[in-house]
Amino acid sequence: MSNMKDIAKKAQVSVATVSKVLNGTGNISEETTRKILEIAEELNYHPNLYARNLKTGSSRTIGILAEDLTVFNTPPVIDGIGACCEEKGYRYLLENLRINTLGIDPDNDKDRYSEIKNNAVSHMSSMQVDGIIYLGCHSHRVVPSIFENNIPFVCAYCISPSLAIPSVLYDDQHAAYEAVSLLIKKGHKKIATITGKVSSVHTRWRLTGYQESLYDHNIPYNPGYVINGDWSRDSGYSATKKLIRQHVTAIFSHNDEMAMGVIDACNDAGIQVGKDIALIGFDNRELSTVCRPTLTTVEPPLFDIGYKSAEGLISKIEHKEDILRGEVRLPCRIIERDST
Repeated sequence: MSNMKDIAKKAQVSVATVSKVLNGTGNISEETTRKILEIAEELNYHPNLYARNLKTGSSRTIGILAEDLTVFNTPPVIDGIGACCEEKGYRYLLENLRINTLGIDPDNDKDRYSEIKNNAVSHMSSMQVDGIIYLGCHSHRVVPSIFENNIPFVCAYCISPSLAIPSVLYDDQHAAYEAVSLLIKKGHKKIATITGKVSSVHTRWRLTGYQESLYDHNIPYNPGYVINGDWSRDSGYSATKKLIRQHVTAIFSHNDEMAMGVIDACNDAGIQVGKDIALIGFDNRELSTVCRPTLTTVEPPLFDIGYKSAEGLISKIEHKEDILRGEVRLPCRIIERDST
């Protein structure tokens, strides 16, 4: 591997001159600069980043600790982080904790989860990254550890363990409010909802938004119109069988997967979704565009969560204004399709 001495020897200049050209410092003539850069390219020179890090005290690299890369929401968030890093001249290291694949529930398996998470934070810190983004599978509260105090830290798609560590999420509650308000605007009053798991904060936030929208539009809340699911297509199917008997005219499903079960159950009962009953899902998964009818759904700002997290972290690293404080909740958008 070539180094600055090799370039200096071939260019017949000092190592100091080569260093100034490659680092963009000093007043070096245009002719010498061009010559050095051409030789560096010819010799396939790559800087020793570790040596540069030691000298500058910065690696211009951030770490991403993803709870699980197999969860559908993770890749778009990482894409947003990458886009921000590219714009600002940073790179990132990525580690997959495989929390979901290993069947670890952060809320119920706290000891095992804490061990995996803390080991990962410690290891990433040892890689001399300038800061860390912790990317959750869902919006649970991250367990605290001593390591977050030693390095700039941002939580994405999860809730931080401390007010000093910012979190970037989306606003489930307002998104649910808007989804139900859309159904009301279209003339529906018998609006049911199929929730996710009762233990999920997403379920609680979306159910609150559902209730608030009914209240603000003077529609009585009917507990019988609320059926608990478990995020699966089968739970959406069984919940819809119960709701059909209550003659509801619209359903707000807490995710697109359960909404597919709604369509299945309605098809079996001879009910046309989009004509006899309206349906809104949540997540804007790929399946929402290929089902029939196509599904009106809520799209979370996953890319924006990643971008905003990286932007805030880099701002903190570079000692600029702290642009992220506490919990930052980004708005979702509703994509209207044939099911409403």
